[in-house]
Amino acid sequence: MTERNDRLSRDEIDRLCELASVGAGMAAMALGQILGRTVYNRAPGVHGADDPADAPAWCTGIVFEAEGDLTGLVALVLPAEERDRTVEQMVGQADPGRELAESALRELGNIIASHTVSAIADSLDATILLSVPTLAMQDAGIVLRSLISQSGAVVRIETELCGPDGAVNAILVLAPDPAKVDAL
Repeated sequence: MTERNDRLSRDEIDRLCELASVGAGMAAMALGQILGRTVYNRAPGVHGADDPADAPAWCTGIVFEAEGDLTGLVALVLPAEERDRTVEQMVGQADPGRELAESALRELGNIIASHTVSAIADSLDATILLSVPTLAMQDAGIVLRSLISQSGAVVRIETELCGPDGAVNAILVLAPDPAKVDAL
């Protein structure tokens, strides 16, 4: 941990929200292509790292560590119904079994997180690499909060990815390491 881990300035938070919005735009486009329907991203919301997550929507999560010019966590969180619908669409069958479902979700996370991080890295002219994903099939909010706590992040930026009807398809979460934020 660094000395500077307890506060971010308003300007830094605004910059992180701007970057989250850029990343979420690419994530929404990629998710829409996978789902075969239009997906929009809402404006990002800022939460304290330890703030509770919205329990119903935070069922399944795919979490990555990001390292390079910007470090922290990147996660895609899905409500249970949307998780099941997305897996079915990706593998072409209902109830494909746990192993195939987990594989599809990891691949979904890889695609969405890669699009997100690539867009952010391009806008910063930076290098950001992702780890192998951690998959939480249940209780993603608890798992993600634990990982965020271990990472030293002080804020969590959430962007809802929604269908035209406003229903949440997924939530994109960024939890940046405050030590790297001032370099943005």
